[in-house]
Formats: sequence, structure tokens, C-alpha cells
Amino acid sequence: MNVSLPKELEEFILKKAATGEYQNANAVVIEALREFQIKAEADPEWMRPLPDGTCPSEIKVLLLEAVRGPHHPMSANYFDQLRQRLRNTNTK
Repeated sequence: MNVSLPKELEEFILKKAATGEYQNANAVVIEALREFQIKAEADPEWMRPLPDGTCPSEIKVLLLEAVRGPHHPMSANYFDQLRQRLRNTNTK
């Protein structure tokens, strides 16, 4: 089987293989696919898109990053802009 990857994924795989953590690029891909398989078999809904087109796994990642990352105060203006972005997304 041959698979075409976007350039950024190919570069990521090659960088991971170059660290010496993996024997080669194939080993990086195999491990990633095994992890994907484990998650998908444990929770078949894991990758089912939500009505807005996002995937629950994407939301989990974003929430974890938000909780673990640096915290910055958010102004009323920030929330106004966020609401406008959501409105624009929903009208497309």
C-alpha cells in the first residue's frame, strides 16, 4: 500500500524518525496507526464528527491545551469577537 501525505506530515514523520526513537519512518507511521486503532476500537464515537463539523477528539485536545497552557485574562472584546466568529461559521 502506498499513501500520499501532506508535506507537513511527511516532515513530521521524518523528524520523529531522525530522533532515533524509531527505527525508521515506517515505524513512526505504524505506531501512530496502532494508537489510532486503539482509540477507535475503545470508543467508536471517538472520530464521529459533531453537527458543527468538529470531532470530539479535536475538542478534547483543545480543552486539554487550554487547561494546561498559560492563562491570560480575556476581555469582553475577546468574547465579542469569538461570538462573531461563531456566527460567521454558522452562516456558511
